[in-house]
Amino acid sequence: MNIEKILMGSGDCLASLKPVGSLMVLTALALVVPATCVVGPAEAVQGVYPAASSRVLDGDELLRIGDIHEVQNHLQEALPYYQRALAAYREKRNRRGEAVSLQKIGRIFERQGKLEDSFAAFKESLKVLPAARDRGLTGKTLLRLGQVAEGLGRADDAESAYTQARELFRQTKDQRGRTEAVLKLGLLAAEHRPEQASTLLREAAEEARRESQWEQAFAALIGLGDVWSSLDKRDDAQGAYEQALHLAEARRLLVQQAQARRLLAGLHHAAGRYAEARAMAEGALPLYQSVRERLGEADILSLLGALDLSQGNPEAAMARHQRALDLYRALRNRPREAGSLANLAQVYETQGETEHLRETRDKVVFLLLSLS
Repeated sequence: MNIEKILMGSGDCLASLKPVGSLMVLTALALVVPATCVVGPAEAVQGVYPAASSRVLDGDELLRIGDIHEVQNHLQEALPYYQRALAAYREKRNRRGEAVSLQKIGRIFERQGKLEDSFAAFKESLKVLPAARDRGLTGKTLLRLGQVAEGLGRADDAESAYTQARELFRQTKDQRGRTEAVLKLGLLAAEHRPEQASTLLREAAEEARRESQWEQAFAALIGLGDVWSSLDKRDDAQGAYEQALHLAEARRLLVQQAQARRLLAGLHHAAGRYAEARAMAEGALPLYQSVRERLGEADILSLLGALDLSQGNPEAAMARHQRALDLYRALRNRPREAGSLANLAQVYETQGETEHLRETRDKVVFLLLSLS
């Protein structure tokens, strides 16, 4: 179905799409359009479309068509519509439309891994936004800019963007936006300024709970646990992860439950508390499987394999590590594939299988060299 040709015939067709949340109602054919707007088979074969040349799509319509493609992950198809919308808004001097188009272009580039292009698009959007007089939209754009800056390793740019966003959200009394900015500042500071990070993350967790923003609260607690863990404050880290787990269980957040259990299992394993580690890991495994989170499943299998080996069961460890290796390969995650092979090498060494040990270590070296 050619969405644009169908919609060009009537200005009412595109407007008839009903949004649900941030998305539009989609059928298996991708789009629900009034019967009067749909071209029949005969007309389609002949290339006849109702009044196809009667008018040009405006910026709003072009954005909506782009959104339909994007929600289906047709990024290459969405991008030209966003670019055409940008040109249409610029011609009309519609600054808000221009800023939104640039944001959507930046989002496409980000999803494609073209971070420099994405960064440039978000920066350009910020130049236009003052004329649109929309501080809330400016704050959200700053959050996206900061995220892309982090991906590019530009910590200073990211911190500046998040700080500006926090102030804008404060001014507009957008508590959720402000909490998100505080959370991102805390996570950003975690590596080099752990004390500052812990203060920010505690603030984010408290604010998120107060506003019933459970996923934000969970992320803040996990970040706080990571900070304590990096400082070797294991009891504090365990406390933060346990709070996160209780929150996730109370709100029935399955992926978050699995993540908290995995982190707690790792802490218990490092401390030699194998029974507690196994209980947490075995609780996480079916959760990851139920939501088809293959990377998490592989990570838990690796941890269970390490536990099996620690507790004198190399055969079980071999099976777990082999399954984890298969999953990492299917996901094309080469760094974790190398780690999984190293785990297998450890099992071979325990069993005295020198030939398999040598071959597996050679594979690890080859993989690591290919990544460097």
